[in-house]
Formats: sequence, C-alpha cells, structure tokens
Amino acid sequence: MAAKLGVIGLGLALAGCSSMATKGTGSTGPAKTSGSLDNGVYLINCSEVAQPEHRVELDAIDAAMEDRQYYAALARLEGLSFDTQAHWLRWAQLLGQVDQLDYSEEVFRAIVDECNSYQALHGLGVVQVKKDNTLEAIDLLTKAKSQAPANADIRNDLGYALMRAGRYDRAAFELRTAYELSRGRPSTRQNLIAAYYLNGGDAAIKQLQRQIGLTEEHIAAGKRQASQLAGLSFAQQSDSTVSRILEAQSEQPARGGELSEPVVIQTLERLKESFQQPIPQRIGESTRDE
Repeated sequence: MAAKLGVIGLGLALAGCSSMATKGTGSTGPAKTSGSLDNGVYLINCSEVAQPEHRVELDAIDAAMEDRQYYAALARLEGLSFDTQAHWLRWAQLLGQVDQLDYSEEVFRAIVDECNSYQALHGLGVVQVKKDNTLEAIDLLTKAKSQAPANADIRNDLGYALMRAGRYDRAAFELRTAYELSRGRPSTRQNLIAAYYLNGGDAAIKQLQRQIGLTEEHIAAGKRQASQLAGLSFAQQSDSTVSRILEAQSEQPARGGELSEPVVIQTLERLKESFQQPIPQRIGESTRDE
C-alpha cells in the first residue's frame, strides 16, 4: 500500500540522511536524551529503510490521517518504535495538526538538523506558514524545492506562501508548475487561479482559461481565494480603483514570458484576519480534494 499524508505530502521515500543518525532505540515512542521533557535532545533516526512491519504501521497511521482522525493517529503513532525518519516526520506533522505548533516546529527542526531531508524542510516551512512567518517559510520551502524540484506539494505550498507575501508573479510560476506536476489537482488549481487573478485580473484569468480549460465554478472559487488573500472582495469592487488598476495592468504585455508585475493591494491587518481558519484549507491537501 502506498503511504500517504495530508497537507504536506510526506511519503516513505526519504532523502538526505545524516551518517551520524542515531539508530532505533527499540523502545516505543519518540526517544530523547536525558533531561526534562522540554530540554532533552531528540534521538532522530534518519533511516530510509522501511521494513514490512514499518509499512504496515505507517499505512495504518496514514489511513487515520486520511480520515482526519489526527488525535487517534497521534496516539497510535506514539505507541510505535520510531525506527525510521518516516515515523518522526509523521509525528511532527501530527503535532501541528492538533495545534501543537511550537512542539511541531521543534521536532521538524531537529529532523532538519539531523537529516536535512526535503520532507523535513517542507514540513518546517508549512509550520512557519501556519505561524505567519511567511518569509522564513518561503526560504525553507525554496530549500526543499531545490532538493525535490518535481514535488508538486512543495511547489504548491511555496506558491501559496509567495501569494501571502504579495509576490504574485513568482507565485503564479510555482503554482502553474505544481498544477502540471499534480495533473490538475483541484486544490492546486484554486491557488493557481488566485495567483493569476491577483497578478493580472480578469485578462489573466481568460488567458489561463484558454490554456488549461476552466469552468465558471473553478474561476469563482479561485477568485474567492484571491479575495481572502488580498483582504478585499473583488466581486464587490468591480468598479473600484483596485479593479481598474488590475484590469489596466493585465492588458500590458507580459515581460520575459511571465505575467505582468503584481499589484499589492492587501493590508497587514486584513491579511492576518483572513487566515484564522484552519491552514489545511489553504495549503493544498496533497491526498484529499473536497
């Protein structure tokens, strides 16, 4: 069975392991060196070798995560022996899913320090998006992309973070790449439409529609995403100065084969308010599209 995870797409194919990684402890749960609960050093195992019993264990955890049973999945995982990096990655992700973001960040950083895998960099980048540390998230996701440039989940999450930073032209590039790599996954498509709209208005959307084929429903969902990102309702601002600027900009020829330069229209407070809902609705869910 293929192991799958939601949100950040961590799989069993693990990369970038440290030669000094600590071997499995034989005990259950994540192991730490001596010290208090919050002060010990994690004994991260960077092993890429997944034995048959590991695959069965991880598939069961993944199935619970697919059903959004994050608390149950966490409890089951902590009863296992953490013999592979895949166990550690899932643990860090699940901690984030149950709103333990500081704890999740701590574990992901430990995995990055020990293994420097693209999965750990990706996971840490997602945590930084959730914590509204957008620039750090972009840096981490860019590093993850350099290790796994054909990973659609990383490109999608990087594109989303770039949109949050108002860098719509670059976001459109990353999201178009993610869309093609994922063979048109709906969550990525929505992000892509939002990036094109924020960067070039209706003219850019029409161009995209001709290229990849979009229904009016697809476009409406993408525009709603754009409205949330920008902190404005474009549907209610059709005659506003913002819309006229976007429309005028979209009619300008693109430079170097890219979309025209972005118009940054969001305010900090509106941007923050628009991200109070759970982050999985924002960062593309790699295994479930609803």
